[in-house]
Amino acid sequence: MQTRESRSILRHALVLMATFAVLALAGCAGYQVVNEGEYEMLLKVRSGEYQFVKKEELDQLKRDADIGKSVGRYQAYRQGYRTWRLDTSTGETCLLLTTEADWKNPETTARSCY
Repeated sequence: MQTRESRSILRHALVLMATFAVLALAGCAGYQVVNEGEYEMLLKVRSGEYQFVKKEELDQLKRDADIGKSVGRYQAYRQGYRTWRLDTSTGETCLLLTTEADWKNPETTARSCY
């Protein structure tokens, strides 16, 4: 029986694999044919709705989940000058910290943690 956390991890793995497939096709001769689902996923990656996680980190999370080790619900990580929070139970990310000037951007504010 899968836990909510392991389902979330598996969902992230599938998203990453599908995203990688879309990005791999993007380099083919300058043109690509993608179905509607792949296009929507690519838009989410470009907009920042989806974030990439290193394979090693994902594999470690899977191992921890398999043995029932508590990894905590929230994990913070830095990406450039921004600090993000990952909710491991839902897979959602939100912006925790950034520069004062960046907070003035409406797109940044929309991605903040509530």
